[in-house]
Amino acid sequence: MKNVFVTFFLLFLTFQLITEAQSIRVKERKEITIPETGEHFFPRFASNDSILYFTRSYYSGIESINLFSNELKNITTDPGSGFEYQFSDDGNKIFYRTDNYLNGKKYSDIKSIDIRTKKIELIESGKRKLSTPKILKSGDCIFKQDADITVNNKQNKTMQLNIIPQDTMLFYSDNNLILLINGQKKVFNPLGSGSYLWSSFSPDKSKILFTLMGKETYITDLDGNILLELGYANAPRWSSDGKWIAYMDDRDDGVQIVSSEIFLLSVDVKEKIQLTDSKEVHEQFPEWSPNMNAIVCHTNEGKIIYLTLERKY
Repeated sequence: MKNVFVTFFLLFLTFQLITEAQSIRVKERKEITIPETGEHFFPRFASNDSILYFTRSYYSGIESINLFSNELKNITTDPGSGFEYQFSDDGNKIFYRTDNYLNGKKYSDIKSIDIRTKKIELIESGKRKLSTPKILKSGDCIFKQDADITVNNKQNKTMQLNIIPQDTMLFYSDNNLILLINGQKKVFNPLGSGSYLWSSFSPDKSKILFTLMGKETYITDLDGNILLELGYANAPRWSSDGKWIAYMDDRDDGVQIVSSEIFLLSVDVKEKIQLTDSKEVHEQFPEWSPNMNAIVCHTNEGKIIYLTLERKY
């Protein structure tokens, strides 16, 4: 009788795990029609699900489209601005790096633009080896030049790291992850030296997600202890509730991508769900909508794919 009960319990537990893992599915898949010719890449949302932002080839410029009215807006045409730009918490301001080349050398600026007024502020100008910006909880902009980390507050005055308000940041520098906690920085290489890609904090900033080039994708705590190995999972992105990771499983022939599909992984249950299965279309670089009702991505051909999600939890 005891063995029967144990067997029933294990079957019930397995059913519960499978049910939870499959609690997200694709309800509808569609291609976003943008009233402008050309290729569109790296779609993402800001503070709501109605405005979608994207860039062009080589991260040239930032544009947006209202998914309800189909209104298209050009935010900026600055070269390189479409790479890892950041939104203020309210979604009204974008911070970005723009790149220019002189005599074969790259020089960068850090700028911000108010989406409503189009007002542009130049934060840093004409510097070499300038990182893309990040935004502190205070709303201030933080960036790195070489090994130096600089904060520009809202009055455009440089602040010292030791007076930064309590916050936690990640930077990548010379094959090292740099963890910045309350103004103190340390090298954070939990798996030794190597190229740490797509690093990010969980929404509560208690965990770190990253891909180590040539190996796998991992989740660690802030001390570097490995909590979860995701396997081959490129361009991973946290959901807003911290329970799911969206990623792409892409393969190439050494020159170009020959296949790519979008998957989800439940962080707690450790089960994965395949969202796309289209051999002729290579979906890449997934991004969550803020309320987790959709995932957007782009294809090799520069088309934006919108996956409407149904959640059962």
